[in-house]
Amino acid sequence: MLYTIYDLKIKRIEIESIYVPKSFHNKKIAFVADIHSGLFVKEKYIAKMSDMIMSEKPDIIAFGGDYIYSAMSWTHYYNYKNLYRLINGIKSLNAPLGMYAVMGNHDNLEAKYEISNALHDSGFQMLDNDIKRIEVNGEHISIGGIGDYYTDEVHFDKATSGVQENDFHILLTHTPFRAIVKAEKENYLKLIKLILAGHTHGRQISFMPMSMIEKLNKNRAHYPVDMHYGMMNYMGTKLYVTSGVGFVLVPLRVFAQPEIVIITLKQDVK
Repeated sequence: MLYTIYDLKIKRIEIESIYVPKSFHNKKIAFVADIHSGLFVKEKYIAKMSDMIMSEKPDIIAFGGDYIYSAMSWTHYYNYKNLYRLINGIKSLNAPLGMYAVMGNHDNLEAKYEISNALHDSGFQMLDNDIKRIEVNGEHISIGGIGDYYTDEVHFDKATSGVQENDFHILLTHTPFRAIVKAEKENYLKLIKLILAGHTHGRQISFMPMSMIEKLNKNRAHYPVDMHYGMMNYMGTKLYVTSGVGFVLVPLRVFAQPEIVIITLKQDVK
C-alpha cells in the first residue's frame, strides 16, 4: 500500500477516429490529474512525473485539476508551500503544441487565483469555460475545458464555442460525473470526441484492480456512479478517467496505481 503511492507508471492508449486530421496522426497528448502537491507529495515526486512526461516527447500536455492538497476542504486551510512544490516540480515541462489545464475542486477551495495564475505563469493556458484551437499544416483540432462542477460554473457553450460535429474536439474536466450528464442533457456530447477527466483517484483504496474496472467499463454506456477509472464510451463519446498522480487524506493506494496517460491520436482511414 505504501509502495504503490509512488509507483508512478505510464499508461498508453490510442484514440482512433475518422475526425482526427492527417496532420495530427501520431501526435501525442500527455494527460495527468490530481497531483495533490502537499505533505506527502513532495517536489521530488512531482519532478519525477515531469521527467517521465518529457521522456515521452508529447506534442500536447493537459492537466486535469487538483494540483495541491493542504487539508480537508471544510478546514479552509491553505499551505502556500504546496504551490511552490508544484511549480518547482513542473518547471521543466513544455510541449510544441501547447500546455492546457483546468482547475479542480481542491484548487478552487484552497487558492483558486494563486494556483491559476501560477500555472499560467508556468506556460499553461487555463481553459476553465474556454476553448483553444490547435493548428498544424492548415488543419486543426480543438481543446476546451469546463469549470469544476462542484466549485465553479460550468459553461459547455463556451468550452465548445465554434466547434462543428465533424471536428475533433477534446474536453478537459476535473469531475467526470454530473458534468458529463449535464453535457448529454444539454446536447453538447455530439460536439465532443474525447473527454479527459480525473477526480476519482481510481478510488485510491479499491477492492478491485484498475485493469478489472476498466475491462468492466469498456464499451458500455454508463450511469455516473460507474465512471471511476479507464477508457469508456459514453453515449458515443470516448471518456478517459485517470487514477491520477497523487493522493489525499491518507498516504495509501490499494489496487489504484498512480499514472501518467500518454494518448496517441490516430486517423481512422477506414
